[in-house]
Amino acid sequence: MKIRKILSLAFASALLFNIACSDDEFVMETPQVDYANGIIISNEGGFSTPTSDVSYISNDLGILQNGIYAANNNNEILGSVLQTIGFRGDYAYLVMNSPNKIEIVNKHTFKKQATVTSNIDNPRYIAYSGNQYFVTNNNFSTVKKLNVYNTNDNSFVKSINFDRYAEKVVEAGGNIVVQTDGIYYDTTPPYASHPTGNTITIVSPLTNSVSKTVDLPNTGAIIKDLVSYNGSAYVLTSNDTSSYIYKINPATGAYDTVTLTSIPQVQKLRIDSDKFYFVDNTKVYSMNISSTTAPTTALVTLTGVTSLYGFNVIDGRLFVADAKTFTSDSKVSVYNANNGSLLSTFNTGIATNGFYKN
Repeated sequence: MKIRKILSLAFASALLFNIACSDDEFVMETPQVDYANGIIISNEGGFSTPTSDVSYISNDLGILQNGIYAANNNNEILGSVLQTIGFRGDYAYLVMNSPNKIEIVNKHTFKKQATVTSNIDNPRYIAYSGNQYFVTNNNFSTVKKLNVYNTNDNSFVKSINFDRYAEKVVEAGGNIVVQTDGIYYDTTPPYASHPTGNTITIVSPLTNSVSKTVDLPNTGAIIKDLVSYNGSAYVLTSNDTSSYIYKINPATGAYDTVTLTSIPQVQKLRIDSDKFYFVDNTKVYSMNISSTTAPTTALVTLTGVTSLYGFNVIDGRLFVADAKTFTSDSKVSVYNANNGSLLSTFNTGIATNGFYKN
């Protein structure tokens, strides 16, 4: 495996006036890296080919390392669909939708520590509370459940079944909050999408049972995202005319609503330093978390993006991944989250779907 040193945009521009060089001049053999000092990037891979892997970028955006799982595990193939990554203590949990497993690695070295397969069927997302972790399993047909495992020995504790879906899951205010509705598609062209419902389910980690079901307003919107911030859960829904952010109190199930009037089909929601960030097609917006007025001007307008896939906001920086064809490397762009200026671009693996502060 190789490591690439990335020049800042300003320095790279100045350098062009003085020398001409090839990318090879900025490639060196991989030194020992503590992966906990940077950003971990999940590359989903191609569904029909085992091309999932993980990338790393240093906090200063100067060092990029692709394929770190294979490189630190004797070139072991990870799988076909890396859905998400969770972090707890010294470990990173790689949730593999295909082939139905969770690979647990040391987050500093990325060397494998354990593989979990017990009762797993199409795993999706992961959250933690106390000495347990919670993994949604959803095959969009017969399997719709939340699995509970013990963090001490990774033993299976129980499954909690749901009526419709089991998608995003977060810990908020000492509770486990699960997205239990989502989307289905027509089986004939043009394959129109429809909401399955508007429920969010709250699970008590003390009893590992459902404590509350939250029914969000039926606006014809589809639940698009679920995040946790400062003890509350935030749910994003959107339809063809507007989008909505619901702040849910996980102890009571009560919620407040922010309507993003005239901003339809918002796809992703993140929160950083008391600001919302969300994506509408190729526009990234931001607004104060306490505001009730939707922004009218985009923070960033993305150009040349074929398929926006991965998105996150970490320590004042926007990370955006263009998955392109889902068969070739993704392009990642990093922006200043305050003024929208472009900081860096680089290529990662196939279908980059997530960015995580390690």
